[in-house]
Amino acid sequence: MIRRTPTMIPMSDADVQDIRTLVAQQKQAYETKQKALFNLKKVAERPHHEDDLQSLMVIKQLEAHREREEKHKRLGIPPAQSGSGSSSK
Repeated sequence: MIRRTPTMIPMSDADVQDIRTLVAQQKQAYETKQKALFNLKKVAERPHHEDDLQSLMVIKQLEAHREREEKHKRLGIPPAQSGSGSSSK
C-alpha cells in the first residue's frame, strides 16, 4: 500500500467546538438510549398483569421513540434535531 502524507484541513475554533458539541450530543443520546433499555429490561423482568397501565405506557413510549428514530434515520435528520421534537410531547 502506498502511503502519502495526510492532507491538512484548515479548521477554526468554531469548527472544533461544533464537533465537540456534536460528539457530546451523540454520547448523551447513547446514554439516554441505554437508560431506556435498562428500564425496559427491568419492566420485562418484573411480573406484570395485562392491565398494568404503567408497563403498557413505558412499552408504548419506547416503541414510539424507536419508530421516531427510524423515521428520522430514513429521512436523514441528525439525532440532535430529532431529540428536540420528542421532548415537547
